[in-house]
Amino acid sequence: MSRDLHNFGRVDLLDAEAIGQPGQRRFRLIARGGGETASLWLERQQLEQLSLALDQLLAQIAGGDLLRPEAMAERPATPGAPADFPEHPDLDFQVGQLTLGYDEAADHIVLLAARLELMERAGEVTARENVDPEFAGHMSRDQATRLSTHIAGVLAAGRPRCPFCGQPMDDQHVCVKQNGHRPMEIN
Repeated sequence: MSRDLHNFGRVDLLDAEAIGQPGQRRFRLIARGGGETASLWLERQQLEQLSLALDQLLAQIAGGDLLRPEAMAERPATPGAPADFPEHPDLDFQVGQLTLGYDEAADHIVLLAARLELMERAGEVTARENVDPEFAGHMSRDQATRLSTHIAGVLAAGRPRCPFCGQPMDDQHVCVKQNGHRPMEIN
């Protein structure tokens, strides 16, 4: 099913936020540009990968390495959606695929997002691959850096991650990397 591409051009706003309590949060990118607004819903892992991909692309553009601190002394502020962001944006969907690119002539980073489309075949539900993007937005390097930092803050505000297996730690966490023999305490 082919849908129209909503090209926001250079976005005025592109940010990430989490809605809900840790362990039950939903994540989204919010965007405004070209007279349109969008809510692009993501899984936590997609948001984390977007942040890493932005950092890698920024380092590649700059021609050097970008040091990403894994642990931050202070969480960066994550403003979330501004008060004037509509409750029902023009574009609102669950993201199945994100693509990053770099427009060298304009010195912009391009973000494309395609809707998650599920197919049922022989009683098994799978995600459809190679879906045409519905969202396109361009951002400056500074906007990309801020977005990556905000994503790190959003992710850090959730449940702490086990340093060994990377799974969320709660009062029932038993680390598989330690063969489940030693439950880890949360401080």
